Amino acid sequence: MIRPLLAAAVLAPALVLAAAPADLILHNGKIWTVEARPPVAQAVAVAGNKIVKVGSDAEVLTLRGTNTRTIDLDGRLVLPGFNDAHTHFENAVDWYFQVRLVDVNSPELMMQRLAEVVARVPPGIWITGGDWSDFAAGARAKDGKSGDFISFEPDLAAIDKLTPNHPVLLRRYDRAWFANGKALQLARLTAKTPDPRNGRYGRDPKTGTLTGMLYGSAGEAMEKLMPPATREQKLIGARGVEAELNAVGITSIADITRDDEISQRQIYPTYVERSYSDRRIFEDLKKRGQLSVRVYAFLPLDYWSELSGIGIRPGSGDALVRYGALKVFGDAGLMFEPLKDTMGLPGDWAYRFMGEDKVAAAIIAADRAGFDIGMHIIGDKAIHKLVGWYADTMKANGDPRKPRDRRHRLIHAWYPAPADLKRAGEMHLIADVTPDHMMRDPDQLEAILGAERAKSAFAWRTMIDDGLRLNIVSDLPGPFNKASLATYDPLLNMYMAVTRKGAPHAGTAHGNSTKVFHPEQAMTIEEAIAAYTINPAYSSHEEDIKGSIAPGKLADLVVLSDDVLSGPPEKLLDTKVDYTIFDGKLVHTKP
Repeated sequence: MIRPLLAAAVLAPALVLAAAPADLILHNGKIWTVEARPPVAQAVAVAGNKIVKVGSDAEVLTLRGTNTRTIDLDGRLVLPGFNDAHTHFENAVDWYFQVRLVDVNSPELMMQRLAEVVARVPPGIWITGGDWSDFAAGARAKDGKSGDFISFEPDLAAIDKLTPNHPVLLRRYDRAWFANGKALQLARLTAKTPDPRNGRYGRDPKTGTLTGMLYGSAGEAMEKLMPPATREQKLIGARGVEAELNAVGITSIADITRDDEISQRQIYPTYVERSYSDRRIFEDLKKRGQLSVRVYAFLPLDYWSELSGIGIRPGSGDALVRYGALKVFGDAGLMFEPLKDTMGLPGDWAYRFMGEDKVAAAIIAADRAGFDIGMHIIGDKAIHKLVGWYADTMKANGDPRKPRDRRHRLIHAWYPAPADLKRAGEMHLIADVTPDHMMRDPDQLEAILGAERAKSAFAWRTMIDDGLRLNIVSDLPGPFNKASLATYDPLLNMYMAVTRKGAPHAGTAHGNSTKVFHPEQAMTIEEAIAAYTINPAYSSHEEDIKGSIAPGKLADLVVLSDDVLSGPPEKLLDTKVDYTIFDGKLVHTKP
């Protein structure tokens, strides 16, 4: 009798917990669980930050209590919260305060873009941006007519009316600048201020009043006057970026990060940590209870051995901020046979790359310590090298008595050779693929690569069939030169993944391309959903706590306005995120 009584005593708390009223119930919908059993349900119940029941309406509604919030889905689709497995969050934070101007060549579009930033940036914080007329000047230069190109000068009165509470400093493509009245006031510049040496202030030819234009050293001096972004300002931007991610259903990211304490002890030959986020941004948001995305942090490979000194080891952290992966920047189009058009890529290892011998040795050493590795890699020769380094690592660190659960990655993997994909699949590697990159110039890819190499470019179907696990990632916020904006809306990226053509979206022109690039390499919609949910959870060793909808998992959910699993892929373009639930709480509701 003792054992049954003990068993009952152990089980009793679980039974009580299961029977307790839920805090939130979503019912009368289609719950795509991303689980084998059951793949589809009608309802899901949440208590605290966990999913407690998934099933039919009748089953789940038994957990409704007097304080339970219920949402009638009216047939809408529920998916696990989306997980963007490759972001540059601090870059997005910096861009939050900036106006993207490289494609702007009219006062009207400048005012429109500026108004968007004014609406989100708190009063008193500087708004910057550049380089207006850059695309237009470049196109004129390509036609051999750069000498007759004349850009416009912003209207100071119009911009002052739009920005009465923000200092504004904008840069033109030719390194002339424009400052609004608030910025001129803070710099104590007036019509009486003499021009500086090697520079001048733009003045009205009749009255001598300042126009806001700054040339040469006058603009440089104004830039130096701006205050550096403080941690508090960074956190303002961080909360704004989080809200933007939540609005498209994103509840987790894998971010490229650095630790400033360690970074400040280094002496670097170049700006190797450009685009690495300060991990303290996430830790500070977590302390304040303001973190609304889970973060899997990739730290730099080059100082992996110093991480234990600050308490970071593989798998350390918690369900909000977790560590265990390392990132290294690889190539810039390193190909066995050069591209016919380099598209601005140098065709070699990137300036941030540490050197082949050093990287190969670091991968082996970090793997031995239990870390997973991810490398930015795009050219076929560079991919071949990396797959070889991973193979060497597995051989060097292999121990049949203690099998290592590795989750190494190929990040981006634009132009792989078929043989290397087979090797990568045999090693169960992960590929972070970026549909937006494929659509940068789809009409030219065939000509740039040649017909044979184009067949395996962005070869997602081949990757899946060969055994790689795919994550769809955005590379948020986009290239460092702001030539385009990353498409971070998962539904648009899924559309590109399943159709292999562009999705119209703000910020880029390439999304409007009607070119279908090798449709035989498309994913299914089910695979695309997995690539935004369970696959990235697996990639960070978190598939047991998130990435699907099952009892005991974290309550990160997204409610879509339509069922994208049925009907044509064009549904993905029109479907919206009605609700985003993070950690059991509503963090986004459609306006």
